Amino acid sequence: AGRMLPPTRDTVSGMRSLTNMMARKAKEYFIREINALHAVEDERVRFRRLEGLSPQELYYLIVLGEDEIYTSSYLNVYKRIFQRMSVARGDSLLLSVNGDYFRKFIKMAAGYNTLNDFLSKMDKDNATTTMKAFVIRLEDTRELEESVDVADSYSSIVGKNKDLAKFILEQVKWNYDRNVQNNNKRGVVIYNLLQILFESADTTSKVNLSEKLGIPPVYSVDRSLLTDDTGRVVQQVFFYGDEDKDGQLSFVNFMAMFRGKSEWRISENPNWVSITSTRGKPVMIFANKPLLGDDDPDQKAQEKLGDYLAEKDLKPTIVIHRGHSYHLQYTLRQLAPSARIVVLGSCGGYNNLNEVLSVCEDAHIISSKQVGTKTVNEPILQAINNSLVAGKNIEWIPLWRDLSGRFRDEASKEKFDDYIPPYKNLGAIFIKAYRKAMVN
Repeated sequence: AGRMLPPTRDTVSGMRSLTNMMARKAKEYFIREINALHAVEDERVRFRRLEGLSPQELYYLIVLGEDEIYTSSYLNVYKRIFQRMSVARGDSLLLSVNGDYFRKFIKMAAGYNTLNDFLSKMDKDNATTTMKAFVIRLEDTRELEESVDVADSYSSIVGKNKDLAKFILEQVKWNYDRNVQNNNKRGVVIYNLLQILFESADTTSKVNLSEKLGIPPVYSVDRSLLTDDTGRVVQQVFFYGDEDKDGQLSFVNFMAMFRGKSEWRISENPNWVSITSTRGKPVMIFANKPLLGDDDPDQKAQEKLGDYLAEKDLKPTIVIHRGHSYHLQYTLRQLAPSARIVVLGSCGGYNNLNEVLSVCEDAHIISSKQVGTKTVNEPILQAINNSLVAGKNIEWIPLWRDLSGRFRDEASKEKFDDYIPPYKNLGAIFIKAYRKAMVN
């Protein structure tokens, strides 16, 4: 990163290739290993693969593994960064990597509730400077990702540190005024959107995001947008066969919501199952089986199901990904443009959000910091299906409030809090609104 300063077109291209390779190695060799051992209580066993890595290498594991790292994996890698520094200072860490991916690091620290700790590891003036740098000059960034990182961080910060949230909002307003004076359209759009989103996070301000941003409603999905010409709601669920049997177990848990229930009828063949409501409004759910074996039988099952849906002109408006984060790329490749609700069941980092919204520009996205867990996935899906069968619109705020009441003990609440509802998915809302604003 130091050798690439100042950045030029050629150095940016070379850095991107190097970074892509580093990200692949980080995930394949390190992160998937420590994730897979998440049930192992002995940290010396679970994190043995991290032995010998420097604080800077651990830093890159975090920022390049955003879309796969589990909460428990992140927290332990974060802890090890400062254990391995001769002087555990947050500003020294950022200087040692030349500020590379520092917005990503701060965004993840906010999301995993380590930002206050990170800022406490530097003096107050440097902490203030760091957070000013976090917000300033987003108009100069080549990609939208860093602006999305700032947007994503706020909903986590406002719930944990209101003084810091107020400071960030003040910085956003200052940067907006600066870009107005400089007549920088991109900067004006970015900071105007951030200001609206951040003010909406204060529920007492009653900001109507749809009206302010000129985008479809973010707090609800009208049932009419989810039905086809015959009044049916069609859902598609992607499952994956895994060596560790996680995918197969996830499928069993999913099917348990419907088996033996008189209000649902199940049909199946060797490749997929179809689940149809027998009462209320028509809902059809199609899910491939998580087959494991040579030549990717689960992929073939997904392809056959896709062919069947196309042949019958069944267009999914709800798409659900069930499986490890590294399977998500295959779900996204098959994502139906008709989807209005997309449940990732795994991390909703910028690349994933951007890809979903490139295919389905108005999709409402539910994502999680963790791989999906049945104790949360099933209640969410049941709540959605209950509304659909009853002929109701999907109202996210009351639905999420009712769900939160079901997760009262600390362990289950922590898992539920890892899930981000569409109306709090500020990164996804930012991408939608930015695209709309830049076209106008």
